[in-house]
Amino acid sequence: MFVLRISKGVLAGISLVACLALMGCPSEDVVAVDELDEISLADIEEEGLTFSYDGDPGTPLEVGDIVTGTEGGGYLRRLMAVDQQGDTVVTQTEQVSLAEALEVGVLDADVTFTAKDFEKSGVPLIAKGTTIIDLSNTVIFDQDGVTLTITRGTLDFAPTITLDATWTDHRLATLKAVTTGEMTLNLDMKLAAADAAILAYEIDVFPPITKPFLFYIGPVPVMGTASLEFPFGVIGTINGAASVESGFDATGAITIGGEYTGDAWTDLSDVAGFTPNPHPVVWTFSAGAGVDVFVKPKAGLNLYGVSDLTAAAIPYIAANARFLPPPQNFVLTAGVDGIVTYELGIFDWNLVDETWFFPGPQWVLFSWTAG
Repeated sequence: MFVLRISKGVLAGISLVACLALMGCPSEDVVAVDELDEISLADIEEEGLTFSYDGDPGTPLEVGDIVTGTEGGGYLRRLMAVDQQGDTVVTQTEQVSLAEALEVGVLDADVTFTAKDFEKSGVPLIAKGTTIIDLSNTVIFDQDGVTLTITRGTLDFAPTITLDATWTDHRLATLKAVTTGEMTLNLDMKLAAADAAILAYEIDVFPPITKPFLFYIGPVPVMGTASLEFPFGVIGTINGAASVESGFDATGAITIGGEYTGDAWTDLSDVAGFTPNPHPVVWTFSAGAGVDVFVKPKAGLNLYGVSDLTAAAIPYIAANARFLPPPQNFVLTAGVDGIVTYELGIFDWNLVDETWFFPGPQWVLFSWTAG
């Protein structure tokens, strides 16, 4: 027989079968504040929570409780000190993981970005009711005699973020974290440099697209915000005056992420069908250069304001020119890579900061050799 404390002085015996039907068996120390009519969150800070209390004398909270609720963006904390002053309860807290709060649990969560989310964000769209971003005439870089402009372009990527997890005996057993979606990219870009330059620049051209989410593991809320960003960047070296204008279009199914089981991660990343069609190339170089221009569609989840997961697919176009020593050559390539970063201690403290880079396929768009 499992015992779940719903509130002080009220004990509910719940069998393991019934508990699993709720997708989770919380620790007996868990207090689901949303279920208590007499108490509500008044303030949330990094090291403490303040509650308003309207009930019988004596606070329903005590040191050692793991409190959880959806107010203030969501919280999951252990109470280290409790001080009641009339109808105000001031607490000192520490972060806990879901593994500490759950004896057994299952999370089955999907967050999908929609046309409505895109429209709310204010990103420029080709048409209302779509997720196709208009990139035309977007200046990415303009300083030190170097200009990079998207002369014509669109980007369509409205992914689904999947976060599936199971806990057993207060320990994370499995976790699947992947971002999937079809990406359609159509770009023409122009890079012009008046002189030699070293480039290392990334900018968020548009505001992030954000979407709140809320899931439950039994009475324990898993709450946060999903975000979708589209930073552009340029890295490389130009040894003299140069210009290049070209681009490509491509559509493919993108999967970035992995699965954690048996204390190890398995890469699930894949790029299917993303074969770029080259656009005409116009170029001049007075010296050698090696420059990569990229867009980094980046989908992320922030949970309880303290834990993050991001996954990015990175389509890019790379220009490489060499004139000395001969033979002279110029090659324009396109490709797509992936990167995942996470700090998921909120699931289990064993999941520390980590970054994975997934080098993906590359295609030659244009090649020239002389001498």
